[in-house]
Amino acid sequence: MSRAKHRDRQSCHADRHRRGRLPVRIALFALVAIGTVLVAGALLFPARGSAGPADKTVQITMGGFSSPVIGATAGQPLRVKIVNPDSSYHTDGGGWHQLAIPELRVDARVAPRSESVVEIPAAAPGEYAFYCDVCCGGKENPSMQGVLIVTA
Repeated sequence: MSRAKHRDRQSCHADRHRRGRLPVRIALFALVAIGTVLVAGALLFPARGSAGPADKTVQITMGGFSSPVIGATAGQPLRVKIVNPDSSYHTDGGGWHQLAIPELRVDARVAPRSESVVEIPAAAPGEYAFYCDVCCGGKENPSMQGVLIVTA
């Protein structure tokens, strides 16, 4: 067999081999593209709070907490959905709000026009002060304060 025929035969074989790998390359590209979109989505839109339903709902606005008193049962964790309807155009704090209970090591911050579920750990009976110190006069403002009452 001449060298030219041998080269042509090798070239034809290489072309068939490349064409056979094309679907594999397309599939790999599609998987990488889908993975990139999923990772970007998770980074741009992270899951809010813990999974599962909330036991209570509290709304925090520039006017304060919708319920300045939250009840809980001793020895049981409490899931609270925090709703923040304020916009980011609020000049004090950028529309962010907070539910802070220092004694229970809770510090949940909620972005403007969003909500989050925070789990308050099981606590002993007693009263635990909570507040928002992000805006609206901070924790010194009486409307930005409340109390968690844990009963036996």
